[in-house]
Amino acid sequence: MWAVMEDASSKKIKLIKKAVYLLEPEPPKNENVAPTTAQAKVEEAVEVKKVERQIRVFFSVSESVAAKIELPDSFYNLSIEEVKKEAELRRKKLAESQLLVPKSYKEKQAKASRKRHEQTVIRIQFPDGVVLQAFFNPREPTTALYEFVSSSLKDPSLEFELLHPVVIKRHVIPNFGERVVTLEDEDLVPSALIKFRPKETDSVVFTGLCNELLEIMEPLVSESAVAPQ
Repeated sequence: MWAVMEDASSKKIKLIKKAVYLLEPEPPKNENVAPTTAQAKVEEAVEVKKVERQIRVFFSVSESVAAKIELPDSFYNLSIEEVKKEAELRRKKLAESQLLVPKSYKEKQAKASRKRHEQTVIRIQFPDGVVLQAFFNPREPTTALYEFVSSSLKDPSLEFELLHPVVIKRHVIPNFGERVVTLEDEDLVPSALIKFRPKETDSVVFTGLCNELLEIMEPLVSESAVAPQ
């Protein structure tokens, strides 16, 4: 027999992080800097505006088909000025590829580009090929992704892992840890296809999505798969 600690919920993690911030010593006072309380730090660190999930479920398809997430122009919601900047960045892309640009600089550029997105489309593909799709705020923690998937299963008690979409560096997306890891941190913006890997035992096996989601299953048509409903 084993005593197993249950996974920490996002609510518990939030309370723990709040306690940590409150226990930290306050920084030296500076007349030129507006005071920031520990409570304000906590809210800034963990409070994220959630977006409507717009859940959809698609019939079993291959990974290559599920990975083709075509985003409409309206999804980016860019201003005219931002569009011009995008065009300028594309013109510079070829030149930069010929130079020895530091990796840290490229990563900083990519991160700045991702921050413009207010939402990201996440697809989770299960072992039976079925695809579950939902919208998230890029700054939501990865724990929110795990909680969403768990609530969608026919057996929520099943333990599982979510695998990063990039095959060459595929790893398990963290559920919880010492620091908050966001979808943006995991490069899951503006869209991503994630693989679901169950941790099956003799008594607990993967039985698929809950009946409510199976009832709304539809064919995957790329032209309209991510259009707002």
